[in-house]
Amino acid sequence: MLTSLYNLASSALKNAQVSINNASNNIANADTEGYQRTEAAYETSYSISIYGLSVGTGANITSIISLKDQFVEAQYLDASADLNRESAALTYLNQLDSLLNQAEGGLSETLTDFFDAWNALTTDPDSLSAREDLLGIAETLVYALNSTADGLETMEAAINTEIEDAVSSANQLIADIAVANASIAASPDNNQLISDRDQMIRELNAIIGVQTIEQENGMVTILTDEGYSLVDGTETHSLVYGDATATSALVRASDYDGELAYSGTSSEEVLLKFVSSGADGTAQFKASLDGGKTWITDENGETMLYIAGDEAAPVEIAGIEIWFEGGSADHAVGDTYTIVPKSGLYWEKSDGSLVNITPMTDSSGTAVNGRTSGGSLAGLFNVRDDVVTPTLDSLNDLSESIIWEVNAVHSTGAGLDHHETLTGSYTVEDSGALLSNSGLHFADNVTAGDFSLVTYDSDGNVSTSAIISFDPATDSLDDLMAEINTAFGGELTASINASGQFVLSAGSDTGFEIASDSTGLMAALGVNTFFSGIDADTIAIASAVAEDTSRINAGAVGSDGLVSSGNNDIATLLAALSDSKVGVGDKNTSLTSYLASLVAGVGAAASSAELKLTYAQTSVDYYYQQQASASEVNVDEELINLLKYQQAFKAAAEIMTVTRTMMDTVLDIV
Repeated sequence: MLTSLYNLASSALKNAQVSINNASNNIANADTEGYQRTEAAYETSYSISIYGLSVGTGANITSIISLKDQFVEAQYLDASADLNRESAALTYLNQLDSLLNQAEGGLSETLTDFFDAWNALTTDPDSLSAREDLLGIAETLVYALNSTADGLETMEAAINTEIEDAVSSANQLIADIAVANASIAASPDNNQLISDRDQMIRELNAIIGVQTIEQENGMVTILTDEGYSLVDGTETHSLVYGDATATSALVRASDYDGELAYSGTSSEEVLLKFVSSGADGTAQFKASLDGGKTWITDENGETMLYIAGDEAAPVEIAGIEIWFEGGSADHAVGDTYTIVPKSGLYWEKSDGSLVNITPMTDSSGTAVNGRTSGGSLAGLFNVRDDVVTPTLDSLNDLSESIIWEVNAVHSTGAGLDHHETLTGSYTVEDSGALLSNSGLHFADNVTAGDFSLVTYDSDGNVSTSAIISFDPATDSLDDLMAEINTAFGGELTASINASGQFVLSAGSDTGFEIASDSTGLMAALGVNTFFSGIDADTIAIASAVAEDTSRINAGAVGSDGLVSSGNNDIATLLAALSDSKVGVGDKNTSLTSYLASLVAGVGAAASSAELKLTYAQTSVDYYYQQQASASEVNVDEELINLLKYQQAFKAAAEIMTVTRTMMDTVLDIV
């Protein structure tokens, strides 16, 4: 009996020592990030029979356990993934909002000032000071568009760099967690390893939302929220940040052996699905921009069907041109293609093949199933593909429309002096081809019709006037030049220079004007225009106007072929353009309204993200506190535990002293 009592006291001493050490370690790590409070797990020892009575033999410490609530941790990870998604997006949304929504001297104000300057010119069309004012404001508008586009492109590049860095960090964490799994399996009671691994899981979750599954051997399996395995014991699957790509998924009945090809970039991801087969130029497919959740429809709400063609007959969807090399025959119903015309996120399978998990949202902003939806990666991709790149596209659409609409009017007007020569600002690749195949950027804007040219003698009198007919469906620029050269017999010649630009040149002692143009051809060629360029990056003041404000066309050629002093017809039309409905991208609205809507949309996106961030932060704080109440070190509590175990140690020592005294007494009796 005395031996069992001695063993009980010895065990109690050891237990108290371990508990004191554990409490001390908790106190030492009170400020260590990610540290989880531990406690000794006690288990009652066996009982023995003494004089027919069952008597306990003390307790044993079976393990040191981390105090973590797995359910609360899962909720915390979910909320944290949402928080990091919204935080990553909001950083760039706020930058974008500041870029577009400047109180003074911003893009919106400058665009309004531009049209106001044209209105001011109507009161005195010949005023050089009014022309200088207009040119100065136009230069400010060009700078605003150029710098805004540059800011958006810089932002886009910064997001891509941040995505690349985040993927690299995630892959390192995936590898480190697998190593930690192996170490924990070999030393399951090493709570420091477990705490370190749990902290790495939180860091990984901040990048890409994850779920964890505890295994019996102490390892964890880590899946993305969408179910893709990242860590399974010591096996890992990496993330890949890949370039633009196109993949196919042909049904078994398909005999197609050609290739899909495309050109251009887009923030959208395009899914094609064949709905009919047939010979080249007859097979049809439908298209989706949300992974097949919905399909693109026409104005009547009917699913759009596209004819699969070759490079000569491409289909344009979401800003990219799509065609099939090697023909389109032998496609079967159900053949699908996925075009990702941008860098994306992929999950690497065991065989090295890649699965597209690039974050994607539908038209309502809801995450598409099977795509990454949590963590900073989701926020970065979402803000890039749903806001930044579309905003840049919209800015380019606006700039292109400003260029075209202003030039379409300005090219039919007259300045203060007749022209001796005019050189177009746009180039053609093949002057002998039909206009649509000439390589001219604005070729699709040209319609069949007439334009008139007038030449003047040295006294300013009308010399020759001719009406030239042009049909882009049947005529080439070579045809046009031949007709002009024939009509004017050397007084005015048309040619294409070595750079591919269209040139009109008057003979000696003569000048000329473009009196009218119902085709839009002069604007498409960049002849007699106010702007050059095709988008926000390239828009500029036409060189002739920038060098000489007398080339600003405020007036127009009258029915008598002359330009009357004080004529303000063109300036009036351009001033009215501010509120006129025109085509901008796929919308029909005024230029100022389009810009206002663009700015408002970005502001609304930032406000929405701010609200989501606030909600996510509240959830994270709540679950963090819930977990902290269980796992975070409370120094006051640990000091109480320390005193408790010190008392237990003293009590155990006293039991041992009493036991020794009893044993000595027994020995003395013997």
